Amino acid sequence: MDEQIEKYFKYTSPDEALERILKNSRLSPRVIDVSVHESLGYVLAEDIVSTIPIPIDNIAHFDGYAVRSSDTLKASTINPLRLKVVGRIDSIREHNLDIKDGETVYVVTGAKIPKNADAVIPVERVRLLGEYIEILEPVKRGEHVTFRGADIDGGEIIQKKGDIVRPQTIKYLLDTGRYRVKVYDKPRVALIGIGDELTSNIEEANGKKLETSSIMVSYYVKEFGGVPIRFEAVPDSPSQIIKTVKNSLRENDICVTIGGVSLGVRDLCWTTLSKLPESMPIARGLKVQPGRATSVVLIDGKPVIMLPGHIQSTISGTINILVPLISCMQGLPIKDLFPRVRAEIVEDLTVREYISFTRIRFVKLAKNRDGFIAKPILGDSSMIRPLISCNGFIKIPEKIEKISRGSKLDVYLLSWSELLYLFSKYNE
Repeated sequence: MDEQIEKYFKYTSPDEALERILKNSRLSPRVIDVSVHESLGYVLAEDIVSTIPIPIDNIAHFDGYAVRSSDTLKASTINPLRLKVVGRIDSIREHNLDIKDGETVYVVTGAKIPKNADAVIPVERVRLLGEYIEILEPVKRGEHVTFRGADIDGGEIIQKKGDIVRPQTIKYLLDTGRYRVKVYDKPRVALIGIGDELTSNIEEANGKKLETSSIMVSYYVKEFGGVPIRFEAVPDSPSQIIKTVKNSLRENDICVTIGGVSLGVRDLCWTTLSKLPESMPIARGLKVQPGRATSVVLIDGKPVIMLPGHIQSTISGTINILVPLISCMQGLPIKDLFPRVRAEIVEDLTVREYISFTRIRFVKLAKNRDGFIAKPILGDSSMIRPLISCNGFIKIPEKIEKISRGSKLDVYLLSWSELLYLFSKYNE
């Protein structure tokens, strides 16, 4: 590794950088109380405990006739049995109907059955003869009935703290009269592109380069539960970098700058932000390649993540530092955040550079009869084609120089939506 670079970078493993951030920052999950209608996708900050049994009554599973099973024991094809229809329950509204020996009541699906009833005969299995029904076989206790509490007991934990609110969670809460729920607030992430050559205004894109990296990162923020707040691109000016970063931290939890973090004359982010009186340097470079220039400081206790501008390095810093912090603020673990599948590498892969680093290589997954296979998609860290062509990445541990063809490794998919795409495509 270039000794000149080593003078300026003090490379830290992503795990150590995260540990330092969590130890020294003001980041912590915030519990908020939200309307159940607005809770989809949030992480629960409390256990959801059943306050009532479900169903709360014995209910009919089919449209039919509620009976006492003991009344039907002698029914057969040679000895048809008649029961008198003494009423109808045409809705799921509360009632106090009861039946006596030899009686039955018509019920609709989901309705509470009469007190003494313990079975339901579907309408297609009876013959209606005036005010009687005729049955040709006995029914067992519980047939086509869902008994009180058979679905959920009172006092049962339905979902645990740390679970994600899903559509079925919302239905359950509303069905049981629960209209608000405690969840972890979604962290707000400020995104700032850095560079004289950049503009956030598409109308200025002819004379300057449209700043799109913050748009890309914003989708990762959303995917993993954060709220992205994009700022206008900032030129390579110390005063403007400081002003914009400080402004962004007033109402946001994390600030992410993209570009201006290496060692060029216009790479001013680290030298500017790390020297502020209220700044605490956390990591000047990560032991991961690509993405080794990724650096972090705390300003007034809030993380400022400085991502490199090369696209593969931007992605690497995002998945190694930003996504774990977004997860932490929602009360979730900071490891194993990306879905993964086991895959066989289909060609030799030699990586002798940065042998003391974790190396990330992007791969294209495919399916054969034995499972998934992965083909490395190589290219310089500034190249977008490997990212367009891939759907996942592998981690090559430090000190490993070669991954041999036929090796089986974990392939981490770049997002949960990538997992859905992968399985929908290969299950066609």
